[in-house]
Amino acid sequence: MKLINPEIRIETTNICNAHCIMCPREKLEREKGTMSIGLFKKIVDEVKDYGVENVHLGGFGEPLLDPYMVERVRYVKQYGMHSYCISNASLFNKKLSEQLMTAGLDEVRFSFYGLSKDVYEKVHVGLKFSESKKNIMNVIKLKKDLDLPNFKVCVFYLLLDENSHQLEQFKKEWEPLVDGIEIWCPYNIGDGRKYRDVNGDKESCNRPQRGPIQVLWDGRVVPCCMDYNGRMILGDLNKSSLKEILHNERFQSLRDAHNSGDFKAFPYCGNCDQLNKRPDVMIYSNRHNLSSAEAVKLTNSFFFNLKGS
Repeated sequence: MKLINPEIRIETTNICNAHCIMCPREKLEREKGTMSIGLFKKIVDEVKDYGVENVHLGGFGEPLLDPYMVERVRYVKQYGMHSYCISNASLFNKKLSEQLMTAGLDEVRFSFYGLSKDVYEKVHVGLKFSESKKNIMNVIKLKKDLDLPNFKVCVFYLLLDENSHQLEQFKKEWEPLVDGIEIWCPYNIGDGRKYRDVNGDKESCNRPQRGPIQVLWDGRVVPCCMDYNGRMILGDLNKSSLKEILHNERFQSLRDAHNSGDFKAFPYCGNCDQLNKRPDVMIYSNRHNLSSAEAVKLTNSFFFNLKGS
């Protein structure tokens, strides 16, 4: 059995040290925790036989709050898989950055949504602008000092009312410094926010049919990262193999609903903004030469290996 999308996203922890305004952490109802290293290794051992090439270490939390992060990177790399994380940069101090990079982390994507202290700290509530920016600059320097030309540093930006006036400044300041930047309009994250209209024609996001596989910190499998509260549990990797979960009745019912366009059968999907045709939500990217209409359809998040459908 080979996965169509060779990626798995493993939420190593859903604990976070920030309360960013675009993130619905105040609506998080499921228990907070960190995936055991035993369960993590069990999952990686299994998926290596399914053609997985890319492992996202993170989910609805800050991955550097995971005490096993360096060990997880090493474990993934022993199988030759690409590993990456998405971070708010606040904990990427020099010591931990060097440990992660020498362990084999392939890519880090920093969420950095403000170019000044007042804007940044209004968006990333609880974090310090100077500390986060210093950490990103240190990672850029470490990449050179450690002679890691294949390690990728990326910076992402969400265009919000609070930071829209700094859009061009963001491109001008960060594009020359890092390996990739990308700018998006904010999204709803399931039922978490109301940035995008969910009315109108819908089409499948293709995640149930193509993946990537999405695993919560406690081992339960959900359709995608938009299900931050675990409303649509498709199986539990503590009790079942991934193969069993991918072929069970509930997962097949979800695929059937998406294939037929019967999204009312799964209301959480039916009310998700990811099913609406919105090619304008991607504002800028230097990671590929695809049109916005084509790029927004993709679910393989290997940053430098995107291909059209």
